[in-house]
Amino acid sequence: MVAAAFLWENGNRNYKINNLTPLSTMGQLGVSLGTGKTNGGSVDKLNSQKVPAPATPNKVYYRNKVIVLMYHEVTPDQIDAGTVLVSKFKRQIELMKANGFKWITMKQYSDFILKGTPVPDNAVLMTFDDGYESFYQYAYPVLKEHKVPATMFIILNTVDNPKHPGIPKLTWDQIDTMHENGIDFYNHTYDSHILAPTDASHKAARAVLAGPMYLEKLKRKETKEEFKLRVKTDLSKAQAMLKEKLKNDIDVLAFPYGAYTKSTLEVCRELGIKITFTVKPGINKKGQLNGYRVNAGGVKNDPEELIKLMKNGAEQKAKKLSSPFDLLNQGPLKTLEHVVPEPEGHRKSVVKNTKSQAPSVNVVGSGKAA
Repeated sequence: MVAAAFLWENGNRNYKINNLTPLSTMGQLGVSLGTGKTNGGSVDKLNSQKVPAPATPNKVYYRNKVIVLMYHEVTPDQIDAGTVLVSKFKRQIELMKANGFKWITMKQYSDFILKGTPVPDNAVLMTFDDGYESFYQYAYPVLKEHKVPATMFIILNTVDNPKHPGIPKLTWDQIDTMHENGIDFYNHTYDSHILAPTDASHKAARAVLAGPMYLEKLKRKETKEEFKLRVKTDLSKAQAMLKEKLKNDIDVLAFPYGAYTKSTLEVCRELGIKITFTVKPGINKKGQLNGYRVNAGGVKNDPEELIKLMKNGAEQKAKKLSSPFDLLNQGPLKTLEHVVPEPEGHRKSVVKNTKSQAPSVNVVGSGKAA
């Protein structure tokens, strides 16, 4: 049995493969913003009792640059380690406002990256991945209350599709309502937010946008041409739906798992997708077509530490690895090219099978850093 396929068909909320994005994975492994090393490969929670730094609403932290924040789920309760609590999300918004950060739209971001159109000092773009229904229930009301524009990257085949495996996703009615109130929606693939085996052994899997997958029926791996055609078919189908449903006039893509190759980028450019996003942390300047994003979610996220990081221009100091899984903080190249053991104290396997133990899956890939 292909472990990835089993996970897709049989996993529960915590194990669904289209919820195993770098953010939720990092959360499950104890890796988060502003945390430090402890014994046992875990990460200390930040001291929530410390006195917050004074607000500096008129200070310029950076100019002609944009920090892009990345979220997945925002929920009132800690459903899993990849979510951020509504209370923390509200606090992030309040701190950004109090400290003079300016939210921009995806159109403003696109014009800045492609044309150099000016953006405000301390510009921030809010992005959310996967299109969870919980976004409509919990994040959207906060964004609307504070008049914060945001972008949601949706997996098109999951929209209004309750039969699709995974966590419940948005409906078109919900999307239409939010789209009328400052929320943009862009491409997170039509249905390629999955892992697939790389060879007949099924011992390794990678994100399907990160290179050729193994073709079970043909007993061989895809050719480069087949890989590019598959990617092009998926992305173009998603583009067409977004144009039809929402009248999108620009094309933007966030790579699932942050995974891509040179060939993937070539397909994007052929389709007119000029703006893409990774999961690598950093700050974006004019011409940065493959954008950086700062992980702003997860169970151990500390709003004050997030603001401190943003004030420093999203510059993160190199950290000594406390676990092999800290490689997940290093973006698609490092995340997907390393085969790492499961750390002690975490789930024994993401594959649950009551009849027989499915083979373990090592995640590999060939995405190149932005």
